[in-house]
Amino acid sequence: MKILGIKPRFFRPPYGSYNDAALKVLQQRGYTVVNWDFDSGDSTGKSASQSIAAYKKIKTGSPVIALNHETYQSTVKTVMPAVIPMLRQKGWKLVSMADCLGMSPYQSVGSPGKRDSSWTCSGTPGPGQT
Repeated sequence: MKILGIKPRFFRPPYGSYNDAALKVLQQRGYTVVNWDFDSGDSTGKSASQSIAAYKKIKTGSPVIALNHETYQSTVKTVMPAVIPMLRQKGWKLVSMADCLGMSPYQSVGSPGKRDSSWTCSGTPGPGQT
């Protein structure tokens, strides 16, 4: 935020879990909360073949927001290369969340900052430090 003057517009709650208080705070801060309606199962131990099989069962005709984790090599190197062509062949259009909702992916929070000594790559400022 400090460097570019923007922050993400969308927020996916960890584990898809939130309550009314969290939702209220996120909305007050300008976030659009988005959850998934299809879980590939990569984070719960499904094999690549099980994830691919789950994708094959998705019904066409209505939008789907899929949950995948790029931190799992099998998702990146096996599942996605298999399912992207399959989904496109079924007529799915793969788009970003911003394109799906017709919104900008970022929200402005101010002007881009001027470089100073706090711009480092060696760590994050602690709580209360800017």
